[in-house]
Amino acid sequence: MPETVTPTHEDRSGDDLDFLSGGGEMGARIRAYDWANTPLGPPETWPQSLRSALSICLHSSFPTAIYWGSDLHILYNDAWAPIPAERHPAALGRPARDVWSDIWDVIGHQFDQVRRTGEGYATYDQMLPMVRAGTAQETYWNYSFTPIRGEDGTVAGVLNQGHETTARIMSERQVLAERERLRQMFDQAPGFMAMLQGDQHVFELANAAYIKLIGRSDILGKTVCEALPEVEGQGYFELLDKVYKTGEPYVGIAVPVELQRQGSAPPERRFVDMVYQPVIDAQGQVTGLFVEGSDVTERVQAEEGLRRSESRLRDLNETLEQRIAAVLAERKVFADLFETTSALVQILDRDYNFLAINAASADEYQRIFGFRPAAGDKLLRLLKNTPYHGGIKALWSRVLAGEAFSQVSEFTDQQGERHWYDMKFAPVRSPDGEIIGASLFGYDVTTRIHEQQQLANAETARREADALYRAYFENTAEALFVIGVGEDGSFSIEELNPAHEALTGLCTADLRGKPLDQQLPPDVAAQVAVNYRRAASSAESISYREIVDLPGGRRHWDTVLMPVTGANGRVGRIIGSSRDVTARVQAEEQLRQSQKLEAMGSLTGGVSHDFNNLLAPIIGALDLLQRRGVGGEREQRLIDGALQSAERARLLVQRLLAFARRQPLQTISVDVRELVHGMADLIASTAGPQIKVVVDVAKELPGAVADPNQLEMALLNLAVNARDAMPEGGTLRISAIHAEVEPGHAANLSPGSYVRLSVADTGIGMDAETLKRAIEPFYSTKGVGKGTGLGLSMAHGLAAQLGGGLTIASEPGIGTNIELWLPAGGTPDTIQQDNGGSAPGQRRKGTVLLVEDEALVRASTADMLTELGFGVVEASSAEDALDRLSAGLSPDLIVTDHLMPGRSGSDLAMEVRGRWPHVPVLLVSGYAESDGVAPDLARLVKPFRQVDLAAHVAALTGGD
Repeated sequence: MPETVTPTHEDRSGDDLDFLSGGGEMGARIRAYDWANTPLGPPETWPQSLRSALSICLHSSFPTAIYWGSDLHILYNDAWAPIPAERHPAALGRPARDVWSDIWDVIGHQFDQVRRTGEGYATYDQMLPMVRAGTAQETYWNYSFTPIRGEDGTVAGVLNQGHETTARIMSERQVLAERERLRQMFDQAPGFMAMLQGDQHVFELANAAYIKLIGRSDILGKTVCEALPEVEGQGYFELLDKVYKTGEPYVGIAVPVELQRQGSAPPERRFVDMVYQPVIDAQGQVTGLFVEGSDVTERVQAEEGLRRSESRLRDLNETLEQRIAAVLAERKVFADLFETTSALVQILDRDYNFLAINAASADEYQRIFGFRPAAGDKLLRLLKNTPYHGGIKALWSRVLAGEAFSQVSEFTDQQGERHWYDMKFAPVRSPDGEIIGASLFGYDVTTRIHEQQQLANAETARREADALYRAYFENTAEALFVIGVGEDGSFSIEELNPAHEALTGLCTADLRGKPLDQQLPPDVAAQVAVNYRRAASSAESISYREIVDLPGGRRHWDTVLMPVTGANGRVGRIIGSSRDVTARVQAEEQLRQSQKLEAMGSLTGGVSHDFNNLLAPIIGALDLLQRRGVGGEREQRLIDGALQSAERARLLVQRLLAFARRQPLQTISVDVRELVHGMADLIASTAGPQIKVVVDVAKELPGAVADPNQLEMALLNLAVNARDAMPEGGTLRISAIHAEVEPGHAANLSPGSYVRLSVADTGIGMDAETLKRAIEPFYSTKGVGKGTGLGLSMAHGLAAQLGGGLTIASEPGIGTNIELWLPAGGTPDTIQQDNGGSAPGQRRKGTVLLVEDEALVRASTADMLTELGFGVVEASSAEDALDRLSAGLSPDLIVTDHLMPGRSGSDLAMEVRGRWPHVPVLLVSGYAESDGVAPDLARLVKPFRQVDLAAHVAALTGGD
């Protein structure tokens, strides 16, 4: 019994708490409750909406409760207190979910609906499985939930009113059960019964026995005349009218009636014992008739049969001879049946001797045992030397002891084949009950047993297949799923395997019972349903590739859908398998990009080589004209302008060759720290005052295998790109560290030691599409006239040609970081600086054999060598040069082009080294073709100026 709380106002008096006044016991409890320690806070702070609702609640005589706040804390009045039973008074102030945990699965959704929609909710005779006295009980309720809006217009609480209807529901159930019991008694009564209403005798009730008697069921609501028209003229309608009018019952014994029991068949005569009992109301008036009785047709017929039997018995002696003949004929029929049936029939006496055995049984003995028994044979003697002697004797012994039974037994015939027989044994008794023998009636059920074994094997195979499927489904790394196909063509995810759940974050338990557009986002559901419809309509497997946006990013899946057709021919399910091919797609994309760049590189390299051959005589001629001072000031200005344009063309070609990885390189072990610090001032001045240049190079760096001049150009190009990416200013950071590369590097580097040179900016960054094309030659985002689009492609080609790589990381609005990975090469070499000196004078220095297939290049190079003081012998091919050498020519130096028709310049150099080792060779080429070229062979890059040629010749001849 709840404790009684005396209302107090010691701490809560005042006009602002008037809404808490009154309310009986619950009003006192609410005023005494420590609300400050709840999310609702002290009553002084409660909003007006809660105050008004609570005041109404406390002064209402109807069971009322208020659920307030996000956790629905409960306040209620005295009339509502019995509802929580033993949870009162502890329910006060607690969250609804804690108080009603046993029924929250039901009411929780109703609360959510009211709070979400702002509309009231009412239900009647709602079953709530409420725990009372420690056990879950069915309880029934009429209740409503009404939203209470706060000051901001949102639903802040819920007003609950209602009462329990369990007693009424249970009472109604008892009444219905009693009615059902009476109805069953009426319907199952062995005698026929019917209830007729009114003076027209309308069928109100009729039990099964009555329906069986008349042979039709569609009589309720019809008059007797309508339901049983064939009874017209038999006196029953008049009898019914008499009982109804007089109120006197009628009893009939063995009364005949003609009934149309089977449709169009002739009427059938039945005999009934029956009673017509008038039904009288409280005023003594007859309102209907109760019909009850029994069908005694069989009894009447038996009595008639008995009378006929007595008559036949009197005639028996007169027809005895004819009847004996008939019996003998019947026995002949039985004997014929006994011998021709396929059933096995055997009869033994108490000594196990055959009294009778039919042909089918004898045939089976012949097949199994090799002998054919006949009537009079001793069974146990025949079986004496067989392995079945003891078992068969035991079976017959059980029968002779009085037991009747059935069993299936297995036997193996003389060929080793197994047979099964279903055998029914029974004792044979004399008229006085004595056992005088035993019988066997059986069939060969071998075929049936085989079929059962096949079915059992098939079932075992099915279970094993199911187990294998389940094991595969649960453990495979492929994402498997099962789609249900509704009869209306709708789809629903029925099951996902663990791999699918792990990839997508979906959970089978959360999806069951929902349509596809509620299981997946609507756009995704519409997308996948297209393929589901294809599979369901074709009833054939389909495969396709799809792109799926998952929490971990965009993935590419190869998906196969396999429709499963049911016995009705309709596709009821679709089994799907999705394989993540994102890595392969990315690899294919990388391969396409690589092949694209390789093709562009090959084309660019080839064109650049030919262009170098065109530039070589142009630059050579202009250089000579400039050095000789040909013409006046105007002519020299034109020559200087043309030479500058040719130099820019040469630089462009070098960048193209660098991208194509065909740039001739003079690689050494470069001190990257020294190189970067040496360029810091140049880069800072190039970047401008708005950009802060930070150099952060590790102190202990190994040398990097590189061409220092090309590396400086690449670094400067990257710095310029970084500057252009920061129009509003920012930070340009150049750093270098020593790094060890493991397999699987982003730039596909071979494992080993590298120097990582990084150029990072805080500029505008690149989006994914720009990043994809960043290293393509001539691709630029700077606008017309603001760049060639070759700087990044040149750096990429240089790194690749050196055996390293280039990686780019960029994010729009954050910046870009470009890393050059250069193979580490031990201790750095000393870089020799070009002093920019002029060509030597025209002292005679010896003879040069010049080998070049391009006439213009050969002519300009010959002029340069002549001006340098050398005698020049020209040859148009390697074969021509070898002929001259074989003829006795002894030059001081051979200058040869590399790529020529026939034998190459490197082939010529190798043969010269073998036959004339004292003659130095300078290889000239506009293409970095290194296959077959000795690493120590001196090389000069086309196009070149006279000063470049002079420096290389001097290095080989020891001249000035």
